[in-house]
Amino acid sequence: MSWDDLQHVIERAPAGVTLAVSARRLGTDQRFSMRGHMLLPAASTIKVAILIAVAEAVDAGRLDLAQRASVSPTDKVAGSGVVNWLHDGLTLTLGDLAWLMIAISDNTASNMLIDRLGVDAINATCTRLGATGTHLTRQFMRQRGPNDHNIVTADDLVTLLAAIAEDRAAAPEGCTWMRRILAQQQDDSRLARHLPPGVAFAGKSGWQSDVSHDCALLTGANGTLAIAALTQGFADPHEANAFLGRIGRAAASLVAEEPGA
Repeated sequence: MSWDDLQHVIERAPAGVTLAVSARRLGTDQRFSMRGHMLLPAASTIKVAILIAVAEAVDAGRLDLAQRASVSPTDKVAGSGVVNWLHDGLTLTLGDLAWLMIAISDNTASNMLIDRLGVDAINATCTRLGATGTHLTRQFMRQRGPNDHNIVTADDLVTLLAAIAEDRAAAPEGCTWMRRILAQQQDDSRLARHLPPGVAFAGKSGWQSDVSHDCALLTGANGTLAIAALTQGFADPHEANAFLGRIGRAAASLVAEEPGA
């Protein structure tokens, strides 16, 4: 296994762009980290931590995925998702809210889960798993100040995804549930856009202002790679997404079946 292709793509990052990349081939000691400890605005990638906190609360009996929640006008926020556009009083299960939070990055669904979990519990989940640089400070689309950001690191996102993949983030049933939701991700415009045949994607992207991120489990014939690629400073979000696509293609080559094999 060689990280050369991934390093080559990273070296071509445009001037003025901040880039942090972390990757780990699961079941081995093979790792890659370039600015992996750098603190960056999380955007929606921190929803991975919320998902784990949901599974943890289910394990502890504090939440039930079949429990129903009604959407009130005060729950609704702008940004990504669909719940904001649906009728007041809509009733959804907590499992539905989790799917909406991950698969289509619904901000209203995410905030409703934060309300039920509590910010402190979500941050405690990150600390428990070793994602000590990741911190949730506020709900989505309810920013209180220009420097009031939720924060992640690329290394932390890989840590969280690896815990899900290895059945350490929650009970095995909960980890299976989380992997299934991550695999139903509807956004394939970043790391997933150029994956070769035979490589499966399960992940969560995030974007805001000049930030474009993605993190995922890439699984192929030669194993599973947990990867996070975080960018800040691209003037054009389409260029940012295309660059992340090149990173995803290089990373996928590490687990894809070799031609002719």
